This record gives sequence, structure tokens and C-alpha cells, in this order.
Amino acid sequence: RIGGLLRYGIPDFKLEKHVLDRRLDLMDQEGVKFQTNAHVGHNVPAEDLKKEFDAILLAGGAESPRDLKVPGRGLEGIHFAMEFLENQILATGKRVVIIGGGDTGADCLGTSHRQKAASIHQFEIMPMPPAERSPSTPWPLWPLQLRTESAHEEGGIRDWAINTTHFTGDKDGHV
Repeated sequence: RIGGLLRYGIPDFKLEKHVLDRRLDLMDQEGVKFQTNAHVGHNVPAEDLKKEFDAILLAGGAESPRDLKVPGRGLEGIHFAMEFLENQILATGKRVVIIGGGDTGADCLGTSHRQKAASIHQFEIMPMPPAERSPSTPWPLWPLQLRTESAHEEGGIRDWAINTTHFTGDKDGHV
């Protein structure tokens, strides 16, 4: 038996509800147990989980964003990813630049697509990884290889080896 904990709900604007429901139903059919409103170590003792389940997955993300301390950072229109994803800052009709890759960057990309942004560029500080797993990262190391999420397949431009040096803005203080 494998147990899963779902601590936070996923707002509908991140993933369509019918897609989320279908995936949760499939996982439930496979025997995954979901326990909502669980705060491990507080209202759900960790020892109880160890006794009840064969495996426990604790998945988390960064709750504090990494800021870019570069000139122009204080301009209006620059948002952290979670501000954008959670507070429904709209990209509709705007030219969007996503600084950073990974899952959060892909979430921002997909959300910008759904909100019908005028254009979307995603900048990654690292060079473009190889299409196939690099020999420098054999199993069991995390593979160095290009990852393309469904959001990337929807469009937008991915640029690699981009280092942000500054932001520029208009006379009114907008990026």
C-alpha cells in the first residue's frame, strides 16, 4: 500500500478541474490514499504514517522565491512566480518573460498560454541540455537532458544561457 498526502488544493486556474479529477480518480483506483488537511507532525503524527503505510512521499517546493538583485528590479510589472500563479495576475494581451525553468517555469508558461498572453519568452540561465541523457549523469544520478513539458509544446520561445543583468522601464516606472 502506498499513501499520499494532499495538503494544498490546486486552484482551477492552474489545471482544469476535470483533468485533476481524472488523475486523482486514477490514482485512487491504483490504491493511493489521500488525506487532506494534513500537517504532518501536527494533526497527523509521523509515527502513525510509518505504521500505516509501506511508503511515504513528502513533496514540497520552495516557499521563498529567489530574488534577482539587479538594477530595475523594483519596476511595476515584475512578479514572483507564485504571486502570478496564486493571485491571478493576468497575462492577457501582455508580452511575458519568464525567468527560470523547471516545473514552476512550465506552470507559468502554461498559465500564460491559457490567459492568452500576446507573446511568451522563457529564459533559462543554464545552457540548453542535450536531447538525450548525458553520459555525465548515468543512473542513478538525475539525468542531464532536455525536458519538454506540455506547456512548452503549446508555444512560446525558450532561450538558453541567459543571465539577467538589469530590467528597463518606461517613464511611469513600468517594466
